[in-house]
Amino acid sequence: MNFQQKIILLLIALLLSFISSYKAQEDETENTDTNTVQRVYKTKGFHAGLYVGAFWANKSTAYIYDGYGFDINGQRNTFTNSILYNQIVNVYGSGNGGTDYIAQLLNVNPGDWYFNEQDMPINLRYITTYLIGLNTRYRINNKESITLNAYGTKLAINGKFTISSVTSTNFGSGSSSQGRINEFTIIGAEQRLMFQLGYQRILGDNEKLNFMVEGGLNIILAKAQKNQAILRSSNPNLIQNSITIDLMNIYNQPPYNFYTSKNMTGVGIGFFGGFGLNLNINPRYSIQLLYSPSFDRISLGYNPKFKLQNAVGLRVYYNFSR
Repeated sequence: MNFQQKIILLLIALLLSFISSYKAQEDETENTDTNTVQRVYKTKGFHAGLYVGAFWANKSTAYIYDGYGFDINGQRNTFTNSILYNQIVNVYGSGNGGTDYIAQLLNVNPGDWYFNEQDMPINLRYITTYLIGLNTRYRINNKESITLNAYGTKLAINGKFTISSVTSTNFGSGSSSQGRINEFTIIGAEQRLMFQLGYQRILGDNEKLNFMVEGGLNIILAKAQKNQAILRSSNPNLIQNSITIDLMNIYNQPPYNFYTSKNMTGVGIGFFGGFGLNLNINPRYSIQLLYSPSFDRISLGYNPKFKLQNAVGLRVYYNFSR
């Protein structure tokens, strides 16, 4: 069972637990003197609470962690000017005449490996992660509310790249060479803060359990925090059996820090929606289980576009006006 399925099952289990608890409370109340126990749900007022859920980010901006990087004009580097190529070939390889740490890692002779453009990372994706937030609403009446929400999440990005090597074997009067493709990992980390202003409506007239919908404006602050290439040898007996390359370090150095930082941080805009179940536990507390798609433009990299993202979560409100 993957992370996404576990989160969904947990949220469903929590909702069922709340419903069961509420039903038991209702049955107990019905057995008491109904003249002395009365539920009153105040129509107007301020509610605040917490949200926790799972978040699936669109992969459209994951490419900024693929090792190409950006030049001082903020444009995507070519392969030969890419950060990953320069680090593997010139810094850790023998491109600048230094020690060939890549050959040591691969356990081959210097010059018996190569890194071409087809070895660069492709199909990078964001990993399913958490989404937590502070949610508020002002109830205009028993069905309509104005909402103001703030969410935070930290995204992880994962992908693969390769380095090809050649191993020579001598036997008798001849020799043979055998090619091998070595696969390594590239990772990234990204922080996002989201602020939402919207409208929420309860559908139905049941005092307890109803469907609900919401929608509004979404503002997203995004910042790339980490980008590393991790090379590990399959032979643990080697002296040099792992290399970690920091691909973000160049953005801290002039003149790159003045030009390319705009590709690694930005403020975007979007639109969010949501629909699910609203359950009034008592006059103080209500919970909502909801699916929340959003259509956002994440301002990272160049030419950002609007793309769909998804979240599923559980929201708990406390009524301060009661």
